[in-house]
Amino acid sequence: MQEPRIEKLVEETISSLDGAARAAANPFLFTRVFARIQQQADEQNIWSSLASFLSKPAIALGGLALIILINVAILFSNTKDNSAAQNAASSKDEFAINVISIYDTENQEP
Repeated sequence: MQEPRIEKLVEETISSLDGAARAAANPFLFTRVFARIQQQADEQNIWSSLASFLSKPAIALGGLALIILINVAILFSNTKDNSAAQNAASSKDEFAINVISIYDTENQEP
């Protein structure tokens, strides 16, 4: 009883696509889109100018080399100072044998 009705709906759905055609765009759409892109490219703000400057390979590699040089200098300057501080700390640590920890479980109640 329902099958002829469903088949009729299927046929109507399929036949509704018979008159379908490809959508056509306005002839001046490409011109308007291109003009808008050019307008946005001309309106560069300070952030886009800064980003374009920093993205140049010479600036980026120079900045990276500077950061690595600063890190190496800090590393070598800390190794000299760290040995004296480590010797002083090691003499204090010899006497710090008893370390209280929260993991030491001792029943305080009788």
